[in-house]
Amino acid sequence: MTPSSIGYYADFRIPGSVFISSDDVYLIMGTFRLGFVTIVLSHAVISGFTTGAAIIIGFSQVKYFFGYEVERSKVLHKGVHYLLKDIDKFDWKTFTMGMGCLGILMAMKNIGKSYPKLKWVRAIAPLTVTTLSILITWAGGLDIPIVESIPKGLPPLTVDRWELGDVDKLATPIISITIVGFMESIAIAKQLASKHKYEIDSSQELIGLGMSNFIGAMFGAYPITGSFSRSAVNHESGAKSGISAICTALLVGIILLLLTPVFEQMPLATLASIVISGVLGLLDYEEGIFLWHVHKLDFAIWMFSFLGTLFLGAEKGLGISVALSLLFVLYESAYPHTAVLGKLPGTNVYRNVKQYPNAQTFEQIVIARVDAPIFFANTQHVREKLQKYEWQAENKCDVDGRKPIKFMIVDFSPVSSIDTSGIHIIKDLYEDYSSRDVQLCLCNPNITVMQKLVDGGLVKLIGEKYMFVSTYDAVQACLHELEEAELLEGADVEAPAVEEAM
Repeated sequence: MTPSSIGYYADFRIPGSVFISSDDVYLIMGTFRLGFVTIVLSHAVISGFTTGAAIIIGFSQVKYFFGYEVERSKVLHKGVHYLLKDIDKFDWKTFTMGMGCLGILMAMKNIGKSYPKLKWVRAIAPLTVTTLSILITWAGGLDIPIVESIPKGLPPLTVDRWELGDVDKLATPIISITIVGFMESIAIAKQLASKHKYEIDSSQELIGLGMSNFIGAMFGAYPITGSFSRSAVNHESGAKSGISAICTALLVGIILLLLTPVFEQMPLATLASIVISGVLGLLDYEEGIFLWHVHKLDFAIWMFSFLGTLFLGAEKGLGISVALSLLFVLYESAYPHTAVLGKLPGTNVYRNVKQYPNAQTFEQIVIARVDAPIFFANTQHVREKLQKYEWQAENKCDVDGRKPIKFMIVDFSPVSSIDTSGIHIIKDLYEDYSSRDVQLCLCNPNITVMQKLVDGGLVKLIGEKYMFVSTYDAVQACLHELEEAELLEGADVEAPAVEEAM
């Protein structure tokens, strides 16, 4: 900001509506605990986004090393083009200053990390390069780009300039600022929380952003979000808590009141080196390598997030990554895992026969398990899977010449909930099995699911005798019933033979 622009910002009234409304949206969302929406930001999304954003922010500072003006760009390829377009204006003195400051910062950071007793060296690194560069520039009379002008004093109150009449017309920018600002803030917050092993409350973050925007609006500030570059610098300086932000604000206030002439001599290359050294610590390419080896789909999401941020910009890159994460969640919800179970030898434990090929299965009985809640999005898949297991068993019976399937046992242990669509599907399955003389049995539903089954009439329809506490109990009951049926069948065959003999 230059002295000539102060009047412009003092009279620029429209954003006041945006600030007030955006802080209202933040506060409302935080009050109603809507921070849960951040669940769409998977670790792969956050890692890819922060890595891409770190490169973009770091590259945006390179122009201050080169010593000439470069058109600003939010994407990497355009930034490279703009930087190289005027490469003939390259200033070696500015480049030397920037690289020297960056080298000192990296060296002091490594010393602080390598030697615990000297960790204070890392904390004073930015202050050291700032002091040295100002002294060198002032004493040597170097002709390199410097800050030049910092408006002295604290910003004035602008409460009397608030205009709220245009809030309805500004709904779109208000919503955009709120959503994008919150997503970017929570992305960097989660990344730093992961590095330092602590938890964050997304709803509390919303309240914090809302209060920050409200206070900022009183002084004509821009809309406030969690700063990526400042968070990176704060992190690299060794800050451990929010107290660091309070200390920073107090120091900035003191500088604005008393020391602006000193900091006007600071080279822009020094500021750039501090930002670059900070964002280097957020490059998380190791996570990309890890995801490639462990989970290819998560790696694809990481790459989309990373490349989207680099070549489309932070907002679009984050949006695409979130959309992909949502599609992945929908896919996982619509196609839950199911399995055919068998009894492990020498135990009463039933496990997936694919995982344990030696698990014992039983003639005329199919045991299956659904490993997810049953709701409208996955009911069709659940029905198809259970029908498939029963048909496969029937075909195997025909091939092996064994007796047909009589019982279909479904383990409900992992089913945490069921909706009305799920209840209707279970009813359809029961009617389908009954038409082919197959009895459906359910075992171990939790109390919530059991209540839904009772209220939906399924327990009455299936019969209480076919609702079991465990898979073992269900199998034993079905085996006992099969034995009784065989005895009755044997008795019916023997009776005519006796009559003929008489």
